[in-house]
Order: sequence, then structure tokens, then C-alpha cells
Amino acid sequence: MSHLHKRLLLWVALSAMIAACTSSRFYTPNTVNLPTLSQKGEGAASGAVSFGSSNSWEVQGSYSPVRHLGLMANYFAIDYSGSFPGGLSGPFPFPPVPSLIDFTGQMRFGEGGIGCYGYAGKNQEYLFSVFGTAGQGRTLIQYNEPGTPTKHAQWNFWRYALQPGVRMQHKRLRFGAAFRFSYVHHATGRIDARISATELQRIEILETHSPTVFWDVLWTVGYHYRPFLFSLNSTSVALGNRAINELNLASNHISLMATLNLHELRENKASEKKRRK
Repeated sequence: MSHLHKRLLLWVALSAMIAACTSSRFYTPNTVNLPTLSQKGEGAASGAVSFGSSNSWEVQGSYSPVRHLGLMANYFAIDYSGSFPGGLSGPFPFPPVPSLIDFTGQMRFGEGGIGCYGYAGKNQEYLFSVFGTAGQGRTLIQYNEPGTPTKHAQWNFWRYALQPGVRMQHKRLRFGAAFRFSYVHHATGRIDARISATELQRIEILETHSPTVFWDVLWTVGYHYRPFLFSLNSTSVALGNRAINELNLASNHISLMATLNLHELRENKASEKKRRK
């Protein structure tokens, strides 16, 4: 197979994965931060984007102040739009038909975490980690129905999570997987009472069954080109509460990420100085 065909297949596969990216107007997970730390003083900074039914960007950072101890910070921003069935409408005397309600929305979320990590394997090729995180977010949805004023719904939420994970390496390739057990509490927000009855019922279900438990599953594959790591990531949500299944909170967030390993950058600069001498 020629290099052109390989590149074509790669772009087709990436396009299909990005097209499979789905989000919910009520909750969408950020990419799990799976650190690449191995010893004291190491750190990394990452940036990621996602396209599809929604557009998002996120930044992540990690640092190891002492061996086997890691710190992390993440920020996630997503904007989305869509429509959902509203009530029945139609001019008399024709029979009513289901109407669609358009919406746009955004979610902003920031969190911090602390955890531990360690290597295993004959060549230290497996990196295991366990992190606990806590963060706060805000959701804002704008509803646009023809012939009616714009309506808004807004609320804050808090998330506490525990995420065990593992990274593997083979030459320049990097693979990883993680689980994130999330405990999400949605606070009562400012909800416009003129929103359609069906949507108000959905919001009531979300508030009534809060806090909610989510199980997030991450897989990641990347290419290491020192000091950078370029990766494709998928974070999927599996619901822990059947009562809120009708809110379609299960989603699959796919992101393209570039990571700068700061310690490798320092090492590269030190090597260049030695060569110049």
C-alpha cells in the first residue's frame, strides 16, 4: 500500500471518528487527563479541540512536585446547537404536527486534582496512575422558537471524580485507557418558566435525581515526537442512573490533542547547549 493510500485511510478514519462525536446539552464530559509523569520535576501542558455536533477546546496541565505524586488542572469549554421535538402546533383546521425547538448552548468547566503514579514492566513501559479530582462548571442554554421571545436556562454543577488509568508505550507509539467514576451534583438554576413543558420536565428530572453518578471510559492513542505527543482521545459516558436515561446524557467526546512535555523541552535545550560548546 502506498504512502498516499495510507494517509487517505488515516484521514477517512479520523473523519469517521470525529463525526461519531456526540454531546448532550445537559452534560458532556471533558477529556480525561491521563498524565505522562515518571519522576520528580516533570510536567506537561496540553491543548485539545473537537469538532462535529459541537465545537470545543480544552487545556490541561500536570506536574510532579515529588516522585510518585502528581498534580493536575483542566479547563473545558464547549459550544453546541441543535433541535428537539416540542409540542404540537399547526394552523386550524389542519391537524397539529410536532414542532421542533432550536437551541444553542455552552458549558464551561474547570477542575483540579491530586494523585499518585508508578511504572511497571520489564522496560518500565507501563505507567499506572490514580487521581482524584474536584471541579465546578456552568451550563447555559438558549431556546429559540419562531414567533416567541428567546428563553434561557442556566445552572451550575459540581463534579467529584476518581480516575484510575494506565499508559503503554511501544517505540514512538503511546496507548492509554482510563475509567473515571464521577459524582455530579446539579444545583437549582435560573430556569425560564416559558420554556416548553417537555423541556421543563427534562430539567426537573435532572434536578430531582441529582447528584448523579457517571462512569466515563477513556482510550487514547498517540505519537511521541520529542518533546511533543500528538494524540486522538475518546471519552464516553455510561449512565449510572436509569431514571435519567431519557435525557440522552450518554455521549462520546472525541478530541485531537497536542501535549508539550516540559521536562523533555528542557532536556533538548540542555543537549543543544552541550553540542554548541
